[in-house]
Amino acid sequence: MSGTDSRLSWLYDPALGGVLVRAHRPDAVGAAGSVVSDVVWSDVLRVLRWAEATVTCRPDLASGTAWRTASAAAALLRRLPGLCGEVGVPWPGPLPADAPAGLPPRERLRTAADRLALRLCAPEEGLPDVLGGLARDVDEVGAAAISVLAAGTDWTAVD
Repeated sequence: MSGTDSRLSWLYDPALGGVLVRAHRPDAVGAAGSVVSDVVWSDVLRVLRWAEATVTCRPDLASGTAWRTASAAAALLRRLPGLCGEVGVPWPGPLPADAPAGLPPRERLRTAADRLALRLCAPEEGLPDVLGGLARDVDEVGAAAISVLAAGTDWTAVD
């Protein structure tokens, strides 16, 4: 999430966001499949918006936006098994993640969000085929947001 004008123009454009979400709709799976796909990819877009806010906001706002990013990622991960059940797709769980290689927290979040943004901007086969990787990438965005939150915490303060 480089913060370039081209990134911001698509990320916060409701019409373009809708196009990106609908581009993932599977062919001929019925209304339920389309609704579930739209819910998943709309939530992905929401996670990306919070991640962008976290990496570009003033330092005094970072803890709140990082919390919202992690919360949005966790909410999507919590919903995915049920959404899979709605369309009769087995929930594979997140694929194993590679351990981040010592990146600073904001850079780790930017990298994870960029990977997730690539999924949103490049529709693949169908939701069942990408669920494990999608869940892994959403989980990594949430974990990176928590690392931003932890990095900004004063651990020396004692009450």
